[in-house]
Amino acid sequence: MSVPFAFVPRQVSRSTKVRGTEPPKSPSAVTRQRARSLSQASDSEDDSKAPGAVVADEDEKGKRRAVDSHAHDVGKDIAALALLALSDYKLWSDADLRSKVDDCLRTSDTSAAGFVPINYLIRRPPFRGFLSVEPSEVEVVKALRTYANETLEVRMLVSAPSSSVWYGTGKTSRKKDVGGYEVRRRDWEMLLDHPLRNLSPEQWDERTLYMECVPTQYRSLAGIARFTQALLPTLPSPPPSPIHVQNVTLPPHYLDKPGDIPKCRGYALVTLSTTEQRDVFLSEWPWKRRLCDTTEHGTPGVKEARRFGFRTISKMRWDQLNEEYVAYRQQLVDKIVGASTRPSSTYRSDIPSETDVSTHVRPEDEGVPIRVPASPQPAGTPKTTITSPYPYGCLVFVRNIHPETNKTTLKTLFSKAFGGQGKPIGLDYVDFNKGMDSCYLRLTSPHHTSILTEHFMRHPCVQASGLDDTGRAPGGNEQTIRMELIEGKREALYWNNIPEKVRRQAVARALQAEQSVNISHSNAAIQSGAAPTPGTRKRKR
Repeated sequence: MSVPFAFVPRQVSRSTKVRGTEPPKSPSAVTRQRARSLSQASDSEDDSKAPGAVVADEDEKGKRRAVDSHAHDVGKDIAALALLALSDYKLWSDADLRSKVDDCLRTSDTSAAGFVPINYLIRRPPFRGFLSVEPSEVEVVKALRTYANETLEVRMLVSAPSSSVWYGTGKTSRKKDVGGYEVRRRDWEMLLDHPLRNLSPEQWDERTLYMECVPTQYRSLAGIARFTQALLPTLPSPPPSPIHVQNVTLPPHYLDKPGDIPKCRGYALVTLSTTEQRDVFLSEWPWKRRLCDTTEHGTPGVKEARRFGFRTISKMRWDQLNEEYVAYRQQLVDKIVGASTRPSSTYRSDIPSETDVSTHVRPEDEGVPIRVPASPQPAGTPKTTITSPYPYGCLVFVRNIHPETNKTTLKTLFSKAFGGQGKPIGLDYVDFNKGMDSCYLRLTSPHHTSILTEHFMRHPCVQASGLDDTGRAPGGNEQTIRMELIEGKREALYWNNIPEKVRRQAVARALQAEQSVNISHSNAAIQSGAAPTPGTRKRKR
């Protein structure tokens, strides 16, 4: 008689009825037995090696490859940040790091000279703030031994480094990570007399360039350092430092608050170890891009740079362009402020004032919208035809609206110029973004544009709140809602960003509106003709 198999997996086990054996167990007993077996399995095996986890990893090979690729990139980023943290530029700019490294280099024990605790580097920039998850010492050690072993040397001490020397007299906040791992540069013997440590700020600026249109997958501090390293060619003479990328700076955005960590938006300032490396970048990737075939042979980094339109410029030229931009922006702001403070700029003698209009309004006509005759288009304004790319004279830029308003409120407010009854036929679309104090209005036709602008010239108002859809009279120093007709190049640039289907529909509506306006005015002219004199016969219809 053969002995039955001692173990049957739970997934394939089936209940069998054997006559003459013990009665079947109750459901509660089966549940307790399964719970005991699960607890024994969890005690005997590690959580990371549970059968369910292994099956999931084996079934989802695509996810496992994605996780491995992510860990691969994180290791490269850690190695790139460690090289930036121990670069010559960092030793030159960081006085605290420089003094502590110099003390370690002057020690009599050459085996410990130049070593820096990894825990000390993790707690400081560029590690802090530029990684989504703060790495542990073990992760940093693995990354350095894998990707930066030729430049950096890692060792482990039996006892942790002195916290009073590296972290001050207070208690360290990272006791869990103190493991005694240290790192130093392999050229540590030359650090005290290294030529790059005696450079001036102007000389470092000569080695710095500005780059933009960085490929998307490299848009981080460590990614830009790796991308720059990948594009660096081999020079005839070796550079003085084994770390070629000395520093990466992300210029702050104008919306960033003081103290915010800048985000990478595809541009950065990169400092190299020599001016020759900078010249190679400026010649290979000039500011004025050259036409090239993206399918040409080259490294993956070169192909990605060509595909994204990567370009560079020296930092000195970048500073000059920034100064010119700031001066030009201030000039435009001064013009806008000057135009808004001149009251005569909004006055037109051909439009009667509010008091003049009120004297001619009868009580029974209150609430009836004023019909303004179709104004002729200004000289030089093209006429909209069926072949026009967009409707001309139908775009208005509005200033001084409430930042907390919305499109519905604005549409109701501006439709008052057309009577405010039912659907505002003259107002086609309100182009507004939340938080802004300005917007664009697309009108149906130039005739409706004239009605809208003249209405708000006659009746200046302000928005008291974000939900104010009627407007109120302005106070002493309050800025009224101002409108500007957009024409020419600015009008073309705006409509170029609108889908072609929407532009065609706007042209069709403009032509239809102009046709209806012309018909209505011709009928009004016939009806307003002189009354027939007595004795004359009326024409038969």
